[in-house]
Amino acid sequence: MKIRFLGTGAAEGIPSFGCTCPRCQVARREGVPNARRRASLLVEAGGHRILLDTPPEIGTLLNQAEIFDLSAILLSHEHFDHIGGLTEFEYWNRVLPIFAGYDVLPKLRLTPRLAERALLSGFYSHTWLHFGDLRVMPFKVIHHVPCYGFAFEEAGVRVLHFSDSGPELGALHRHLIERADVAIFHTPTFEPYRSHISVQEVISLAQEYTIQRVIITHINHNNLLHDELVERTASYGITVAYDGLTLEV
Repeated sequence: MKIRFLGTGAAEGIPSFGCTCPRCQVARREGVPNARRRASLLVEAGGHRILLDTPPEIGTLLNQAEIFDLSAILLSHEHFDHIGGLTEFEYWNRVLPIFAGYDVLPKLRLTPRLAERALLSGFYSHTWLHFGDLRVMPFKVIHHVPCYGFAFEEAGVRVLHFSDSGPELGALHRHLIERADVAIFHTPTFEPYRSHISVQEVISLAQEYTIQRVIITHINHNNLLHDELVERTASYGITVAYDGLTLEV
C-alpha cells in the first residue's frame, strides 16, 4: 500500500492568506516543508487509487503529483477545506465515484456539469467498501459536524486515518488503533486546543499503544515549524508529514 500526502495543512493552509505571523513568513520565504497546502491524501493499493478529501487547491495538487486517474473519492465531512475543491472535478474526463456518509451527502453542492459525471454513493459507519483487494471502513469521529475517519486494509496491513478527529476516543477507536500498522492524525496545534486532537495528545497515544508508525498532518500556522515538530516528536516514533511525502506500508 502506498500513501501520498498531497497536502498537509489545516483549514487556513500555510502561509495563511493575509497572515504575517513568523511561521507564515518562513513558509513564504522557504516553501516546503513549512509551506503546506490544505490536507488531502491518496491511497494506492490493489491497482486502485483512492483520494481522501478535495481541498480547494485539489486540481493543482493532482497536477503536481501527476495523478490522472482515480478509482474513487472519499469525503470525510462538509467543511470547506475538505470539500471546497469538489467542483474542480466538473472537468474530470471520466465518470467519478464519490463516497460520503449519508449525513454528509446533503451538504455537497455539485455544479450541473459535475452532477452529470459523478456517481454519488452514501455509506454508513462501520460498513466495508471494497476496491479489489483494498477494503475501506468509515468510522465516526468527534467533530463539530458529522465526520468520518477511515480504516484502509490490504494484504493484512491496516492504515487508520482520523480525519479532523477530536481527542475523545471511544472503545472502537482504541480497538482499531491496537491493530493498526499506521495511524494518521490531524493535529492543527501542538498543545490541546478546541475540537482537534493535538500533537501532545498524539504523543500520549504513541506512548500508550504499540503502532509501527504514527503520522501527524493537517498542521496550521499556530503549530511549530516542521523541523521543530520533527525534533519534538522523533523520539516517540512519530512522522511529521509534509506536502509530497510518499510512504510504502
